[in-house]
Amino acid sequence: MPKYHRNYNDQRSAISWARRILKSKRKFVIMDTETTGLGTRDEIIQLAVINLDGSVLFDQKIKPTSKKTISPEASKIHGIKMKDLEECPTFKVLKKPLKKAIGRKTIITYNAEFDKKMYFRTYQLAGGFLPKGNWECAMLEYAKYAGEWNEYYKDYKWQKLEGGDHTAVGDCIATLDLIKSMANSIKLKRWYEFWIRK
Repeated sequence: MPKYHRNYNDQRSAISWARRILKSKRKFVIMDTETTGLGTRDEIIQLAVINLDGSVLFDQKIKPTSKKTISPEASKIHGIKMKDLEECPTFKVLKKPLKKAIGRKTIITYNAEFDKKMYFRTYQLAGGFLPKGNWECAMLEYAKYAGEWNEYYKDYKWQKLEGGDHTAVGDCIATLDLIKSMANSIKLKRWYEFWIRK
């Protein structure tokens, strides 16, 4: 983390967010996806859901509905090949176990915009379970926490998810560990707060 944080209020907000999540564990699940690629025609081929205690609620490789190939770039990251998916269930078949795992809980992911887009894209192609709860992004909160400013985009720089292994479950666990780390951190003080007595 940079030595000097651009906005301490933003960091405090991120810490408060993490603490709120952990205080209301039953309201949230953490999800991660691995996909055939990053494009608008790509699909989810691995999905995992864990609760805030770290228990795995869902973990499954998924046979794509329309895509016949996995981009070399994506395969290099997560290591999944099309041959690994030949005997796997389709997204539609997984409606009941996904509904059981997620229900109406709020979904936390590391890059919610991407995962939500891919989930709805895969749902549109295959049918299945469509979550009714909200989505929250741990990546954006961690960017505020880290405080590294991107002058070009005029926003906080997105940080790499440390500890993830590019499997859906592994990245879920890494996201949970990150939330715990943020929640347990000490809020930074502005320079003048060192002279304020409580």
